[in-house]
Amino acid sequence: MTQPSYTRRPPSLRRSWMFVPGMDAAAQAAGLASGADALVADLEEFTAPVERPAARPRIAQLFATCREQGVVAAVRINKLEEDGLADLRGVMPGAPDAVLLPHAESAAQIVALDQAIGALEAELGLPPGSTEIVPTLESALGLVRALDILSASPRVSACLLAAEDLTASLGAERGKDGIELHAVRARFLVDCVAAGCVPIDCPFNYRDLPALQADLRWARRLGLKSKCATVAEQVPVIHQVFTPAASEVDAARDCVARFEAQRAGRHDAERIDPPTYNTARRLLARHDQFERWAAERRAQAVPQQGDLA
Repeated sequence: MTQPSYTRRPPSLRRSWMFVPGMDAAAQAAGLASGADALVADLEEFTAPVERPAARPRIAQLFATCREQGVVAAVRINKLEEDGLADLRGVMPGAPDAVLLPHAESAAQIVALDQAIGALEAELGLPPGSTEIVPTLESALGLVRALDILSASPRVSACLLAAEDLTASLGAERGKDGIELHAVRARFLVDCVAAGCVPIDCPFNYRDLPALQADLRWARRLGLKSKCATVAEQVPVIHQVFTPAASEVDAARDCVARFEAQRAGRHDAERIDPPTYNTARRLLARHDQFERWAAERRAQAVPQQGDLA
C-alpha cells in the first residue's frame, strides 16, 4: 500500500484540531465542513469500547476524505496497554498523518508507540517515518516530564494539553476565564518550544463564543497558535484569532516602516519602541508563512480548506 499523493499542512500552520467521534458520521461531516486544519477521529473518550472494532475501519476510510479536502487526517487511540495496539492496527491501513496518544506520562510510552507505528508502516508499505506522533499531557506528572516525553521520538511534531483531566489532576476549579490553567498553559508552551514541537492549546469546553474569543486572544498574546476543539462552531473563531488579519498586516508593515525610518535617522518619524517593532515583524513572518502555503497549494491545483482564511 502506498500513501496518497498530497502535501499535508505543516504543523506550524495547523490552527485547529477538531475532535470527532469514531462512529458518528454526522459529527465527522460537521467537523470537515467546519474548515478545521486537522480532523481527529477519537477512539478514546468519544467512542465506546464496544464500538471500537467497527469504528477503526470507518476511521481508516475517513482519512481519504480528509486528504481529498486538504485536511490533516489524525486519530486519537487509547493507551497501548489498553486498546491502543488494536486501534493502531485498525487505522494504520488508512495511513493517518498523525496519531495522538492520551495520558502521556513517560518517554517510554512514546518510544513504544514509535516502534509500533514503524512496524506497521513497514508491513503496510507506508513511507517510513511518515506518521507523526502527538502526545496528550493530562496530568501533573505528564507536565513535569514534558521535555523528556516530547524529545523521545523524531515523530513528535506537536503536543496537546488537556483540560478536564488535567484540572482534575490539579484539583483546580474550572471557569470560562481560564485563570486556573494560565500558569500551566504558559509552562506547556515553553516546554514545547524547547522541544521543537507545536503546542496545541487545551479545548475551551464552554458554548460561549465571546468567552472563547477572549481566551484565544490571551493565548495568542502568550504565543500559542494552535488549539483543540470539540465544537465545530468554534473553528472559525479559532482561525479568526490565530490568522493575521489584513488590517493587522497593514498596521505591522506601517510599524516596521516607521521604526526603520526612525533607525535611519528620520527624527520626524513617529517613535516606535523595539518590542512593538519585534512583535510586528513576527506577525509579518507568520503572515508570510500562510501566503507561501496558499501559493504552494494553488500551484498544485489542490484546494485546501483554510488556505485564505
